[in-house]
Order: sequence, then C-alpha cells, then structure tokens
Amino acid sequence: MKTHYLFLILMLPFLFSCEGDKIDFSIINRSINVNARIEGIKTRASNDTWDAGDAIGIYMISAGQPLSAESVLAKNAKYTTEGGGAFNPATVAHDVKFPIDGTPVDFVAYYPHGTVNAAFEYPINVSDQSNQAAVDLLYSNDAVGLNKESPFVNLSFSHQLSKIIVNLKTIDESALIDPSVTIKNSYTRGVFSLSDQTQKVTTNSRADIQMKMSSDGVRAEAIVIPTENLADITFEIKNGLYGYVYNLSSAENITQFEPGYRYTFTITLDTREPLSATAAISPWLEGPGEEAEIEKAFEIYIPVGAGTQEDPYTMEDAQNILPENNVWVKGYIVGYYGGTALGSFSNDVSEENNENIKDTALALAASPDETTGANTFPIQLPTTNNVRENLNLKTNPLNLGKEVKVRGNVGTYYGAAGMPSVAGFEFISPTP
Repeated sequence: MKTHYLFLILMLPFLFSCEGDKIDFSIINRSINVNARIEGIKTRASNDTWDAGDAIGIYMISAGQPLSAESVLAKNAKYTTEGGGAFNPATVAHDVKFPIDGTPVDFVAYYPHGTVNAAFEYPINVSDQSNQAAVDLLYSNDAVGLNKESPFVNLSFSHQLSKIIVNLKTIDESALIDPSVTIKNSYTRGVFSLSDQTQKVTTNSRADIQMKMSSDGVRAEAIVIPTENLADITFEIKNGLYGYVYNLSSAENITQFEPGYRYTFTITLDTREPLSATAAISPWLEGPGEEAEIEKAFEIYIPVGAGTQEDPYTMEDAQNILPENNVWVKGYIVGYYGGTALGSFSNDVSEENNENIKDTALALAASPDETTGANTFPIQLPTTNNVRENLNLKTNPLNLGKEVKVRGNVGTYYGAAGMPSVAGFEFISPTP
C-alpha cells in the first residue's frame, strides 16, 4: 500500500494545474482500444470473425506522416484476440499508449504478426499452403488522426495477396481418384512494404505450390503472390492414373493476379479419350471468365516400393517421386563423384587412385554394373551416425557393388534426383 500512496503523490503535480482542478484520468490510462475487421470475403476468418489467437502487428506514427524511422511512435506492437474483433496487447511491453499531450496519430497494422526489417518490409512466403491463415497477408492504414480522446482504434484490413480456387469435376460425373492440383513455376517469396503497400518478389523463388485440397477432393485453394504476367505458370492436375496441364497464359480475359482478388477455376476433366478439360474462370471481386480445353499430358508414375525400411523405393521410384522426406531407397554402390555433377562420376577405387577418391558422396544405381554417370543417383555422406565412416569408397573400397538401403530426403543433388543427406543406412548385401 505504501507504494501506491507514493505513486499518487508523485503524480499529483501532473494531475492538478492549480487548486480545485479535477483529475484528468485520461492521462493515467491512455492505452489504445483496438477493433479490427476484414474487408471483402474473409478467407482466413471463421464466420466473418477472427480466430482465437490471431495476432496483428501495430505501428503508431505521427499523424499525416508516412511510416518511417522518424515518424514511428510505437513499433510492431503485437496485439491478439480471443475471437471477434477486439484485440489486446500480447504483453505489457506491447501496450501502445496515445501521446500524453493529445497529439494526433495514425496507425498502420498488418496480419499475421511477424518480423519486419529496418526498411519496414514484411517477408512473404506462400510455398506452404497447409495453413492458409499463416500466409494470408492483411494490411490496414485507415485509422488516422486519432488521439487520447478517441474511444477506439478501428482497423479495417484488406487482402494484399491473391487467392486461387480450382473446382474439379469429371465430364461423365465419375468419381475423382486421389486428385491433386499444383501451381507450377509461380513466385513463392517476396517482401511487402508496410510504408507504401508495394510488393517485390524474390526473383529466384519460382517454384511449385501444392494447392490445399478440400476433404472431399473436389476443391483446391492457394494464396499466391500477385503477378502481372501469367506466362510460364501452369496448373498440373492429377486424377487417378492421368495428369492434365492447363497453361494460365492461354486465358484471354484474365492476364494477371491482382491483390485482394479471388480467381475461381471450375475445371471439368474429360475422362474419355482423348482427355481434355474445360475451365471457367471468375475473379475474386467478380470479373470475366475463361473457357479452355486441355489434353492428357502424362501418366502418373506408381512406385514399386513403399519407401519404408521393409519395402524401400527402387532407384526408378526415387528418380520419379521427388521431393519426398524421410524415406528409404535401395540401390547398388557403383562409384563416387570427383566434382559436383553427375559427369564427374568414377568407379576407380584402385589403391593407386585412392588420393582422388572423394569420401563425401556416393553414386547408387539400379544395377551393380552401371558405368554411366547420368544413370546414377547421388547421395551425400554426412559424418553423423557413422554414415560416411561406413559407406565411403575411399576407406571402404570393397563396398563397390554392394546393395544398400539409405534413409533421407529425396530431392535435388548434383543437379539431379538424389539424396542431399543420408540419415541412416543398412547393407542388403553382406558387408565386407
């Protein structure tokens, strides 16, 4: 209690300007009260409301000024909600307070809360669509000219990325068979400026985006980075034993993905011969549509093995299923690589050549007699788990020709299908 009395005594000079003045309690409690809503279709909210645990980032800046190091009064404060539109500071350290002198301020906010660099750029990464709320970038800058007398800071958020929806059906109304949709060669990373709402893509980030499928397998969704050019971007659709390809650049009316727009592709797969598809497109904020026909492009590869320790993938499996994580692959040790490409393959393990043998990688193949580097499957040998010690050909030349199972992530290595790092191994042929 003594501490409380001391606090009030220290505050008295600030609360009374002269004898008889009333206490201005707004000087004591100047914390902002935040309400937030999402404009347009609320793709990341449940029943038009925020989800419990959602967190936004808030900047308070001098009124009428752009967001900059000079104008910032409160920086990237984290506010969370228990559901609905009311947000509160995540911790006491994030509690934003209006200026005590009543100076007007503006607010800039974004969702989801994260790390922002010194240039006020927020990172964008849409490569993983498993949790779309985590990639649905929202932005607000319309709460302006407020001060300590303002009862609420009302933030209106708008979508800054684009949403793609693909509805699938078959022309003969037959059931879809384990369908999937992949956006091929799309930009996956970039930055968003909280200062001026501009976006920049990372030029080397073109990759495939696996769209999120609905539980019934008839709808695929993805949130993507807006782009003015759809050239070289395609949809790869798999249904049963066949695959389909739709080139987005063939659309006549839709030539770009704009921020805040949803584009819906209703694609009918023709399961007859020849196979084709019809696509009807409508934009998120309503717009023109497209129709197209696409022919069967490829057959789906069905692995021989299951990728388990008991039933590992074959070499052919491994070269056709990438990428896939934590799987077992079997093959014969046929050599090593003198450089960093398949063309540097060698199977010379003679004692005279020992100093030229690299112990960091091995070449596997489907046959113990393989001598062509282009047909090999490169694997990296880390020093962990005794992998390099037991598998390398520099100190274990008798391993040449042995059949082995290796565990790891199948991906790109030495510019081809391979295993960038082996996590475990087991000889199938007896060890020397």
